[in-house]
Amino acid sequence: MATDPFFILGVDEDASDDEIKRRYLALVRSFPPDREPERFQTYRAAFEALHTERDRLAAKLLGQHGGALARLEAACLPSPEARRNGRVSEAQVTALLVEGIQQALTRWEEVSRAGASRTDGAR
Repeated sequence: MATDPFFILGVDEDASDDEIKRRYLALVRSFPPDREPERFQTYRAAFEALHTERDRLAAKLLGQHGGALARLEAACLPSPEARRNGRVSEAQVTALLVEGIQQALTRWEEVSRAGASRTDGAR
């Protein structure tokens, strides 16, 4: 099952608010909640994930690394003790930073290699 909200709604990643809303409403008209409740819930969740510009940006940036994000979230959630005290441990913050830096470096290397291969192929 697809989990990419852009794919579910059938819109581009650079779609405007109006475009996303129009597509969502068209899908809801085609598959109303009283006839297709599961499909409606899928469309509703996708629309909620893309509802604001900030949510769309998060979906674009974070959607590609779902497994790593789940590990980060699990590693960085404060313990019940820390939640009571309102503090997060240094180890949790460090884990988040290290994982984020590793992902950024990996992505940068991929983009650099792709750019280099396009430049080499053009010569």
